[in-house]
Amino acid sequence: MRHGDRVKKLGRTREHRRALLRNLCRSLFIFEKIKTTLPKAKATRQLAERLIEFAKRNDLAAKRQIYRYVPDHKLVKIICDEIGPKFANRSGGYTRIYRMGPRLGDGAEIAILELVEQSDASVITQRRKLIERRKLVEVKKEKKTKEKKSKEKKAKPKKEEKTKEEKTTKKKTPKTKNTQKKSK
Repeated sequence: MRHGDRVKKLGRTREHRRALLRNLCRSLFIFEKIKTTLPKAKATRQLAERLIEFAKRNDLAAKRQIYRYVPDHKLVKIICDEIGPKFANRSGGYTRIYRMGPRLGDGAEIAILELVEQSDASVITQRRKLIERRKLVEVKKEKKTKEKKSKEKKAKPKKEEKTKEEKTTKKKTPKTKNTQKKSK
């Protein structure tokens, strides 16, 4: 029985469950539609609707409350400026869940969780690019530093190759003497 159980545990520890729900909410606000299991969708729906309630207020305290669960300033701005005003006339029911049937691998019930009022596909792709742009810039910086390191490493092995060639020539001369001794 589940008397008094206020939280769906989803078979995870508290920290893992909170991270999972945060990531699912983040994906929901970026793409406005996610595909996941039914229990995860139901748990995510509660958090997402609560965050949309904050977004409808659109004041500093509400933005800070949203930032607690979605720690990305760009995404908080999108939630408050774009997603919140869409639901200004609604007093609840900001998301819907479609059941998709069992998953083939393990039979888990799959569902699609989506926002009731969605944006155009072009707006969603722009939103995704805006949020992911920060990661792309960091990757480019890492590649430049890796290229510099690889250039430095390439310069050093040339010197080492010469020393290896010298070592091999030195080793060949004693081997020829050993072979001559064995032949006698």
